[in-house]
Amino acid sequence: MVYAALGDVAGSFRIPGGNCGGLARSDGYLYSCDYSPGTVYRCHPTTGSVYGSYTAAGGSYTRGLAYQWGGNLWQNKAYTSPYRIYRTNEANGSVFAYYSLPSNVTHGSAPLATGDGGRGTTYIILSSYSSTSRVYYMTTTGSIARSHTANTYLYEIAYDWRNRLVWGGMNDGYVYGFTTAGSRVASFRKPSGNVYGITYHGQYLWVGGTSGYIYRQHCPANVSVAPTSVGKIKALFE
Repeated sequence: MVYAALGDVAGSFRIPGGNCGGLARSDGYLYSCDYSPGTVYRCHPTTGSVYGSYTAAGGSYTRGLAYQWGGNLWQNKAYTSPYRIYRTNEANGSVFAYYSLPSNVTHGSAPLATGDGGRGTTYIILSSYSSTSRVYYMTTTGSIARSHTANTYLYEIAYDWRNRLVWGGMNDGYVYGFTTAGSRVASFRKPSGNVYGITYHGQYLWVGGTSGYIYRQHCPANVSVAPTSVGKIKALFE
C-alpha cells in the first residue's frame, strides 16, 4: 500500500504529434488530439505508444474530446466556422452525427457519466471561455439542457464521476475542480505548462498542454478541499 495525494504524478509520456488540444479515455485507450493540423491519436494510456491515428472530424482547430461508452468519441471544432461537436466512431473517426456548439470558443468536452469509460453518459459537458467562462450540459441529441458560469477560464475539462466534479484549467498551471453547479472546491498544480487537454479514469487525471508531456496525476475518490487550499489531501491506494 502507498499513500498518494491529489495531483501527485504517477507517470508521464510525450504528447503524440507535439500538441495536446483534447484528451479522452475509454477503458482501453487514451485519445489525444493534435489541434494543428487536426489529428486524433489512439494511444496506450500509460506509455503513450500510438496504435493508430486519423484526421479529426472538424480538421484543424478540433479541440475537446469526450468518450461515451459504446465506441462514441465526441470532438469539438471551435474557433473557425462551422462551430460543431461531432459524435464519431472511436476507431476510425467516421461521423455518426454533429450538432452546433453554443459559441465559437467552446473548447472542452467531457461525458457526464456514472462510470469509467463513459458508462452511463447522460450529458456531454462543454466548456466555453470568453469574457465569462461558461459550462454547458448538452444532451446526446444536441440540445443544451442547462448551463452555469465558472470563475476560472477553462480550456478543456474532465468529469470525475466518483467525486462528481468537473476538472479543468487554462494558463495559470493549476487544475481546478468544480461541482456541477459551478462552485470551485479543489485545485492542484500541473507539473508544467497550461491545461489544454484533460480526462479522467480509474482515480487518475491525464493532463496535457503545450509542455511536451501528458501527465497522469492522482485523483482519489474522496476529494474535499476548500477553494483557497493549496495543500494536498492523502488517500490510501492498494
